[in-house]
Amino acid sequence: MTCAIALFSLSSPAHASSAPRLAPRVVNGEQAESGRYPFVVALLDTSRLDDDGAFQSQFCGGSLTTPTTVVTAAHCIVDERSGASLAASEVAVAFGSDLRASGLRIVRVAKIAVHPRYDSDAVVNDVAVITLSEPVTDVAFISPLRDSDGPDYARPAAAVSVLGWGNQSTSSDSYPGVMRIGNLVVFPDASCGRNVPYRIGPVEFDGFNRGEADDRVMVCAAGVTPAGKVIDSCQGDSGGPLIGGAGAALRLVGLVSWGENCGTAHPGVYTRVSAMTDFLLEQGAISIVPPTVPPALKVDVLSGAARVTFATTPDGSTISTLAATATNPATGEAATCYAAPRRDRLPAFCTIEGLVNGTGYSISGISANAIGNSPAAAPVVVTPTAVPIPGRILRAATGAGGLAAFAVSPSDGNGSAITSLRVTCVALAGGSRRWANVLQGRARLTGLGAARYSCSVDARNAVGVARSNPRLVVGRG
Repeated sequence: MTCAIALFSLSSPAHASSAPRLAPRVVNGEQAESGRYPFVVALLDTSRLDDDGAFQSQFCGGSLTTPTTVVTAAHCIVDERSGASLAASEVAVAFGSDLRASGLRIVRVAKIAVHPRYDSDAVVNDVAVITLSEPVTDVAFISPLRDSDGPDYARPAAAVSVLGWGNQSTSSDSYPGVMRIGNLVVFPDASCGRNVPYRIGPVEFDGFNRGEADDRVMVCAAGVTPAGKVIDSCQGDSGGPLIGGAGAALRLVGLVSWGENCGTAHPGVYTRVSAMTDFLLEQGAISIVPPTVPPALKVDVLSGAARVTFATTPDGSTISTLAATATNPATGEAATCYAAPRRDRLPAFCTIEGLVNGTGYSISGISANAIGNSPAAAPVVVTPTAVPIPGRILRAATGAGGLAAFAVSPSDGNGSAITSLRVTCVALAGGSRRWANVLQGRARLTGLGAARYSCSVDARNAVGVARSNPRLVVGRG
């Protein structure tokens, strides 16, 4: 058994129209447990399939995301020289972990759609959707990670796995007939577009710079074996899945896209699937089901209002709207606010206005889409009060060394003197919190790592503390 999965080089992507006689497969992982990942598919070159069989005609991987759609990388489908997409008749999809098996299931393709803003030079928006000629209803599919699912699956050091039939060797050709798996970790975004090194055990990986990788649409990941060998993906793994989570929360996090050779001191680069949500929805590659789990609510008490922040649990649904309602138990009067999932990866929130200070309200909420609503969240009882009216962050600038400078609008003590005024930043991945006092409308923080932060203005008077609406700030470390 070899020790790492290696990834294809940007200089030599695989294409069905120019696949070598022995199509590349996976480097240095373990054989995947048969039947455990039924959604992983092999893309086959139909011009070679009848004569050479599935093993010889495989050129890329993909993932079944609905009974009729397979998500793969655009570079698998687009000819590098001509820029033209392959015809549906040139590709077939194989289901089964063993490409040499006599009973391998092969399904023809009805349509291929490439992301309209795919750029083969920069390898951005490297995603395509294959529509099958017939539904595959007896195979469990995997749900793509959506832009509303939050950053947890792709947080730094998150455990992920890559699967495929790619080359197993960094120095020669070694092609398995049976699908292999490699266990990886996600790199910080600063190592996937801002040139910051990242260490896993004994191996220090070089980071890519902004001209090479774009962390807005790419995820970097790699692994290291106990013996210190790099776990990566390689030729033939292209388009295959990077997965995270487990059980019902298993998600398609990335697609094998490109890398700096295989198994080197550079991470593999994967298409960030959550950044492709709109395209996948347009192509019907995300299954729309009603939400089944209520959101968790965090309520900030304001003066005459309450701000509700929603935390959603992945349940396979696509959430389009969140709503919170405050009810006065004594009168039955109710007020509602609405929010949509945020593109900046901050939790969604909305503010219920028109509440009366000193009156207790029961606040509940739901998540919803076009199919239906979730159950209602457990109610939270709050009483608005005369806390300060905090200013908001007008501008935020980050610099090297963890510095951040803020300009803040004036705050109002709401009838009482303001005794404390701060800008507070909390890392979205958890753990890290930094703050600085606001003086003459300015605040200067130090120690912001290379991560995404939710930053707000916190104002205190004799009654209590109020927090402004949050703003996303990206630290540079």
